[in-house]
Amino acid sequence: MASNDRDPAAPPPAPAPGRAQTWLARWKPLSVWITSCALALEALVLVVLVVVGLIDLLGGSDRVVSVALALVVSAALGAWLLLACAVGLGAGRPWVRGPTVTVQVLAVLVGISFIQGGAAVLGGVLVVVGGATLVGLLSPPVSHYTGRTTFSFHQD
Repeated sequence: MASNDRDPAAPPPAPAPGRAQTWLARWKPLSVWITSCALALEALVLVVLVVVGLIDLLGGSDRVVSVALALVVSAALGAWLLLACAVGLGAGRPWVRGPTVTVQVLAVLVGISFIQGGAAVLGGVLVVVGGATLVGLLSPPVSHYTGRTTFSFHQD
């Protein structure tokens, strides 16, 4: 039998796992899953806002185009950052903590200003989601999962 011939009775070889399968197969604490999903949902909301903003821009509204375009680009970059942080958190990368904490603190502050400005429902949602994601991110299981291996002074 030649090396490229296969026994017809043998099952076909399993395909090599892709990045998504490897990411999903890695064990994660429940709080990592919840926090990662919250970040992905925040990114999805920003993507919806980007689409709405683009429709508004292309619709020929009377708004200032440069400001609207800047907001759309900022929302798109924020969605990319949050999605990258969600994937990185699920992979246990320690770099996600800095940008994620920053975004969640800003979300809480914007939510508080919305509440003070009269948009209590939207502000309340921002405060609750941002605060819950921040608490999840700073919880011990997530911190341990994304922690770096540190060395003592004499090992450096």
